[in-house]
Amino acid sequence: MIERARGHARVPGNVTCLEADYLADGALPESAFDFVSAVAVVHHTPLAEAVTRLTRLTAPGRRLVIVGMAANRTPLDWLIRACGVPASLLHARRNGGKHGPVGMPMEDVHLPWAEIRRVLHRLLPGCTVRRTLLWRYVMVWDRPREGGP
Repeated sequence: MIERARGHARVPGNVTCLEADYLADGALPESAFDFVSAVAVVHHTPLAEAVTRLTRLTAPGRRLVIVGMAANRTPLDWLIRACGVPASLLHARRNGGKHGPVGMPMEDVHLPWAEIRRVLHRLLPGCTVRRTLLWRYVMVWDRPREGGP
């Protein structure tokens, strides 16, 4: 995935793509990054630990974005997911089928929406959490310039 990001034609010259274990102490410098993103990553680890580590990487006054996945548990969850199926099928058809990068590990999603929202709002006051199609969500948080997590 990192090679794919580095090779992307639209990556600006002032962007550096790094590959490191964000959960390992000292693997990446704390408070050093203007923009931190985690796409389909945090469900592979305990949510609170992942979010705490990602916030430590984000520089004061800068942004953390998580595109995550949540499990459907309630009838409303399943209804919202069903509404996204036509769009998902259309997208797959337009793009030659539904597939991920070769070798991409797959993981079941265990935490339900309500729990994810609760954890994110507790750890990141002021964050916005928006549900998107199917089982995905987008969380955006701007680290305070002073204080805060």
